[in-house]
Amino acid sequence: MSVLVVGPADSIGPGEVKSVQVKLGAAPAVIGEAEETGPPGTAAIVVAHTEDGGWYAIGDVCSHGPVLLSEGEFDGCTLECWGHGSRFDLATGVPENLPANVAVPTYPVSIESGQVVIQLGEESDDHA
Repeated sequence: MSVLVVGPADSIGPGEVKSVQVKLGAAPAVIGEAEETGPPGTAAIVVAHTEDGGWYAIGDVCSHGPVLLSEGEFDGCTLECWGHGSRFDLATGVPENLPANVAVPTYPVSIESGQVVIQLGEESDDHA
């Protein structure tokens, strides 16, 4: 399992998301904003800070097609794919409606010393 520091927690307010492209490997790093089809060895991840103070991290690309979920509507504990209309549960990554029928990955996220930290390499249902 690898740990990724996304950035300061206070840079993502309640009701906001931050989308990042992550270079994977032993020393993962944020290399920029997420892309629908990023370079090999990378992943698009969106961090969401809910209005009630919850923190979530999921794969940012819709499982139905190459559309960034972070560009869609963020409501409660879901992100909507603006291209297809499927809503994804932030806690589980599971789509709540068609056309998507495959979950996106979820990642454990925590706030440590004021930084948003994601654990890569395993999926989880536990969130800060």
